Amino acid sequence: MRFLAVLFLFFYTGVLAQKSTKTLFDGYVSYLNSNTFDSIKNIWSIDNEVYNRLNFSWYVNDNMTFTAQFRNRLIYGNTMAAVPSYGDLVGMDPGFADLSFNLIDEKNLIFNLYIDRLLFNYSKNNLELTMGRQRINWGRTLVWNPNDFFNSYSFFDFNYPEKPGSDAVLVNYYTGPVSSVAAALKFDADKRATAVAKWLVNKWNYDIQLLAGEMNQKDYVAGVGWAGNIWQMGFKGESSLFYPVNPDSVKNRVFSMTASLDYTFDNSLYLLAQVLYTDISPDSPIKDFASYYFARLNAKYLSFTPWNIFAQASYPLTPLLTATFSAMYYPRINGYFINPGLSLSLSDNLEASLIWQFFKGEFPAQITGVKQKQQVNLAFLNFKWNF
Repeated sequence: MRFLAVLFLFFYTGVLAQKSTKTLFDGYVSYLNSNTFDSIKNIWSIDNEVYNRLNFSWYVNDNMTFTAQFRNRLIYGNTMAAVPSYGDLVGMDPGFADLSFNLIDEKNLIFNLYIDRLLFNYSKNNLELTMGRQRINWGRTLVWNPNDFFNSYSFFDFNYPEKPGSDAVLVNYYTGPVSSVAAALKFDADKRATAVAKWLVNKWNYDIQLLAGEMNQKDYVAGVGWAGNIWQMGFKGESSLFYPVNPDSVKNRVFSMTASLDYTFDNSLYLLAQVLYTDISPDSPIKDFASYYFARLNAKYLSFTPWNIFAQASYPLTPLLTATFSAMYYPRINGYFINPGLSLSLSDNLEASLIWQFFKGEFPAQITGVKQKQQVNLAFLNFKWNF
């Protein structure tokens, strides 16, 4: 029954896109080949993903917009055969409404349809109201976002540029051209609520935000974020305090703070550096790089080490070929992550990318405490066609 409802919504919105000038339809199709191995001499795990995104918007009138966006993935390869619950992981929906459907779930083949945006937006004068599955983007920095209480994302997941959404109600009231007050209420799959208010002002040529509320009915949260310039460089940052609602869980309180600097040279060379400090809570689900890479992160659990250092460079080698290089350093485990990439524009709407991710570090074994080396290579070939 749910699948029939999704098909009806898909068809109905498609008809609107064809017949009305007040609709917008776009999207893309991408193919991603993934290769995972610890050493080039050992066994590789090879996976493939065909990713189709469909974006629909219907401008009902001057004040109201309806948006539906679909993330459709056909996945096949070695990993799902090695992980018995892989289909459940792909089909899991963390939102209040279950809008993720595994239409095919076999040992080596999964086809998942996922509605990650489904919302109404109403705006009039200084008031804006958004209801439904949406992205509430209150983070200020690129890699780690202690202020992103609603829908944290992983920097490593480059093949999901739209990033996750939340089943929420968001109210914005604009008190000036660059100032506002906002409040949002979200429910997740466990029926737990997150409610946070935000005050945004512009002071000393900086956008400054103050936030307070409760996350997942487990932690009281308070945060501050900023974005501006210093010495002609972009200067952004955010920090948050998570204090458990349950007095018996005070040991799980967490303070996180991050700051970044970025600069673009006249020759289009772009440089960015970011540093994160975060307390490591005893109840953190992130124990090593694998759980860090594949886990659904949230603003309280951002890393497995207190100090994290990030740097990134991007440069257009030619008008059609861009090179990027990112790196992270984790002092506590003497570990590092490197991420070079090349992106080539094949035509106005077709792009090809080569990406390599490599991690190496030392983690103490949970039982013996003896340090064990861990390393992993992930190599990707990606083609993306926009329409």
